[in-house]
Amino acid sequence: MKGPKINRIIGYVIFLAACIFFIMGTVSGGPLMIVFYIIGGVIAAASVVWMIMKVRCPHCGTLLHLKLYNIDRCPVCGKSTDPED
Repeated sequence: MKGPKINRIIGYVIFLAACIFFIMGTVSGGPLMIVFYIIGGVIAAASVVWMIMKVRCPHCGTLLHLKLYNIDRCPVCGKSTDPED
């Protein structure tokens, strides 16, 4: 099981891929634009679902902050978010 920090990074990389599809759709125009937007929307939704399911405290299971700042300790139980501890 990966730690919540790694899972959050994975979620943001997936979201970046969705943004690339949105940009490709904007640049391409025409009927292909709709296809890129749909693909980007599905990937963005998958990113959000991934982060909600995986970015949790390994001790109490609380959803941790998804913002880009340090999550060394769980705000609820106060334990380290490192899964080895």
